Amino acid sequence: MSNDIDIDRFVKDPSLLIELCHEVIDRLDSGAEDPKTREKEAQLREIAKAVEKLEKMGVAVPDALRAEKTRLAAQLGTQAQAKQALQQFADELDAITKDLNTRLGRGNDPPTTKKPRGKRSRTPKTDKKVLREYIIQALKRLGGRAKVSNVIEDMGRQLDGQLLPGDLEWRESTGEYAWQNNAKWERYKMTQDGTLRSDSPRGFWELGEEHQ
Repeated sequence: MSNDIDIDRFVKDPSLLIELCHEVIDRLDSGAEDPKTREKEAQLREIAKAVEKLEKMGVAVPDALRAEKTRLAAQLGTQAQAKQALQQFADELDAITKDLNTRLGRGNDPPTTKKPRGKRSRTPKTDKKVLREYIIQALKRLGGRAKVSNVIEDMGRQLDGQLLPGDLEWRESTGEYAWQNNAKWERYKMTQDGTLRSDSPRGFWELGEEHQ
């Protein structure tokens, strides 16, 4: 929250916070799924192939074809970002719920089955500003644009020997370590402030013009 007055509103009436969470979820969910996603992905692949073929032949690519490629990439990128945001939101709400249960004396999982990720909100993790810098460095080494898996792999080499305990918590909801999930969430923020392009093809991260 921006200030104590905002926080006081929710302290006095927690139901307002619940309503806000529902609204955020609804808005994210509205952009996360599209029944025609597979069709759009196929269209983008074929258009990209056509553009590449024309460029190799030295033939001018029609503006309409380039525009359609950009439009499809932007739509698919927005859906991927919304889904990532929903996953992050789910992770954080899960941590909040466990913390609330602890404060209320309800307990969470039995000691023998308690998962490490239940404590991740209290365990030291690499600052997201550091992850941001490593994302930029990885992309610069990879030519400014690369597959997500290649960027994460390069970041792993940069972070070798520097990872904190919280970085290695396993997140069942996304099937990856905390630092990897946090890096992807930071990437979403970077597309919002222009550090990374928001219209890159699905599965690729790309530096914005100012960071090329």
